[in-house]
Amino acid sequence: MRRISLLFGMVAATLSAATLPMDSERGDKLFQSQGCIQCHQLKGKGGIVANDLGRVLDRAYSPADLASTMWNHAPQMWKAIRDRGLKVGDLDPQNSADLFASFYSARYFDVPGDAGRGKFQFSEKNCESCHGISSPVNDKAKPVAKWTTLGDPVSVVGAMWVHSPDMKAELQKRNKTFPTMTPQELTDILVYLRNATPAKNSISSFKITTSARAEQLASQKGCVSCHKDPKVSLSKAAGPLTLTAVAAAMWNHVSMKGIQRSPIEPEEMRELVGYYWAQQFFQGSGTAARGKRVFASKRCVSCHAGGGAGPVLAAKAGTWTGITMVSGLWRHGPTMLSQMEKEHIPWPVFKAGEMDDLIAFMNSAPGK
Repeated sequence: MRRISLLFGMVAATLSAATLPMDSERGDKLFQSQGCIQCHQLKGKGGIVANDLGRVLDRAYSPADLASTMWNHAPQMWKAIRDRGLKVGDLDPQNSADLFASFYSARYFDVPGDAGRGKFQFSEKNCESCHGISSPVNDKAKPVAKWTTLGDPVSVVGAMWVHSPDMKAELQKRNKTFPTMTPQELTDILVYLRNATPAKNSISSFKITTSARAEQLASQKGCVSCHKDPKVSLSKAAGPLTLTAVAAAMWNHVSMKGIQRSPIEPEEMRELVGYYWAQQFFQGSGTAARGKRVFASKRCVSCHAGGGAGPVLAAKAGTWTGITMVSGLWRHGPTMLSQMEKEHIPWPVFKAGEMDDLIAFMNSAPGK
């Protein structure tokens, strides 16, 4: 079993999935080539044997939650694969990251929205005074049907930032108040717009890059002037949010007093989002102390012993995420299950929040 634990630890030792570039187009292709599509649906395509991985859930769903669900379901999943004689491919951290990007593009991690509420908010927030759905209302504003951002969450963030000052100026001319947005209100509006335009039938996308210049950009654009306090750092401010919530926050910046707003180009926004938001969102927000108890209660220590967590924590701190947990489960889980059955160790089942805590513990120093 020592050999298995070392192999599992090597998954994280290669590179943190939170630092990998992610591309939903690659993820969509992997969903087919890895055999997932034979049982699961995503974006309207696939089998009906297992749950639809693009289905909007009744609550916010984190990458760690997905890792937990896959972990709990793994023995049944592997049995179904064997019984059907299915061929599945490898899932290294990069492939796993791209699959998560595909899930995100299908709004798998978003809070569900309501088109009816969104239609009301689109009118209530004075959006329709400038933006027609299919035809122009204001010469300065494109109709929604010509927007190219609705299918890309990162582009929505950028569009909200770029568009908000012009919207504020236009409303001031009409003696109307600039509207603020809650994440739920913006979510509802976006659901309404997607359903009311050709975007409903388009393929959604999600892509982030990694950049060594993100911190430099944050400084140049003035972001750090407000977010220099660690309590309100960009990572802490954006990490727990969905991208729709980030977009709402960017929109609301315009109504804040004393904000010095700088233009941010689309690719610059993608770099900032990839650096400050993605690392925190996919890293999770668990607690190492609770995770240590999870590590003991799930009997992980039975195999991953040595200084508290031994080989699992031997990798560099910060390398474990929901993404790398899925990769490790996919690559080494069947061997782990076989060995556990021989030693009469039950397969661990995780409750809500426990995977996040376990990841936090695994990212802490060995023996902590």
